[in-house]
Amino acid sequence: MDPFDTEDELVQLNDNHPAHGAWLSVQVSPTSATTTVGSVGNEAYDPGEVHTTYKDRRLEITKSTDMKKLETFFGLELETDLTKLPTKAEHNPIAWPSSYWPVYADSINYRWQKGQPSPAEKYAKAFGHDPVALMDAISKKNGVDSQTARTNCTADAVCKALNDGSVCAKRNGKTSGYCIPTWFGICHAWAPASILEAEPACAVERNGTKFEPYDIKALLTLAYDGSKIPTIFTGSRFNGNDKAPNSTDSYGRFTDDRRRDISPGYFHIAVSNVMGRFNHSFVVDITAGNEVWNQPARSFEILKLAWMTPDAAAKKFFEVEKYPFNDAATKIAVVTTRFSWIVESGVNGPLVSTGIVDKFTTSADYQYLLETDNDYQILGGEWLSGSKANHPDFMWLPASKPDNSTTTSVGLVYAEIESLLDESVSGECATSGSA
Repeated sequence: MDPFDTEDELVQLNDNHPAHGAWLSVQVSPTSATTTVGSVGNEAYDPGEVHTTYKDRRLEITKSTDMKKLETFFGLELETDLTKLPTKAEHNPIAWPSSYWPVYADSINYRWQKGQPSPAEKYAKAFGHDPVALMDAISKKNGVDSQTARTNCTADAVCKALNDGSVCAKRNGKTSGYCIPTWFGICHAWAPASILEAEPACAVERNGTKFEPYDIKALLTLAYDGSKIPTIFTGSRFNGNDKAPNSTDSYGRFTDDRRRDISPGYFHIAVSNVMGRFNHSFVVDITAGNEVWNQPARSFEILKLAWMTPDAAAKKFFEVEKYPFNDAATKIAVVTTRFSWIVESGVNGPLVSTGIVDKFTTSADYQYLLETDNDYQILGGEWLSGSKANHPDFMWLPASKPDNSTTTSVGLVYAEIESLLDESVSGECATSGSA
């Protein structure tokens, strides 16, 4: 099983959550989700420890800890008979695209619309908050000022030597800042918000301030970052060094189990049950490396499924006579699954109801073996070809929306933001609409 499995069913979405959209200074698991994690300087970066207990991808799987978490959440038993599982599904309503509000752009302090205030400035003005204090708090928690432990800079050239994708990030009006990797952001908040909240449809006015749909999405996203909602986290995060040597065994599998991520057996069971049987979406870190890109799932479809004997699979895919991974397997299914997810967007306005969401949907075809017994119960599996390295790192689900009484640490009041959303989706919109 995964080295960071835990019996804890709910993990609070906070700065130490395994899905957090930045480097973590320790190898974080759900069991260490309350550990204090500060800003990480390049020089102090710790790739984490190597675990030696996870030797193969067999599920010892059928009632693995991750599967039990899902069964507890849904109150239903997961189907593990491959012949009875759905072969395709799309979650409706589709999650809405938006920004991950990157740290280097100072989060929702960013003025995305030329000549207009940022979402943070609009919120402060409309609801009577101090705009300077709010923007400073946002920057310190989610923006440029959250990374003061990183290298000081005045230009991008200073950051190139770090070789970590950093740019010189400066707050508006400042001449100096810090080298911050461009992937740092709050995708861990956008993804669950886009699943649980309705998409803003049009612009609304509040106390003389106009909020575009993109502004409302920004506020919802940051509210989710600070609301500490409960989540169900499965799999394990790779928090190591992508540039370190990645040794593989004789079958082409990573020997460092931090690179093992979720198994294809669990992936197939989870996706086909959660989306296909329960019509529920979830979040995946779509990259197996140390960057975290949380994306809301949209659909899956089994493109190919062919049966083989274990020994035939051993010869075809691993060039050995006997199937080496699971003696309990009596049948092997060779599977290609097309998995689709929503990506980030800088486009304002409703994207789901207009069909524009299709432009912000991408997919990957994952190839893998599924091991079954004589009754077609999935026992485990192996990734094949390019999918050995390129497959989701972890999967998780938001368990609920924020409590309506929530006020985040930076000062966002969830009920105020929800009132904007309710007005936007009800049709009681500003006459000028959205642009």
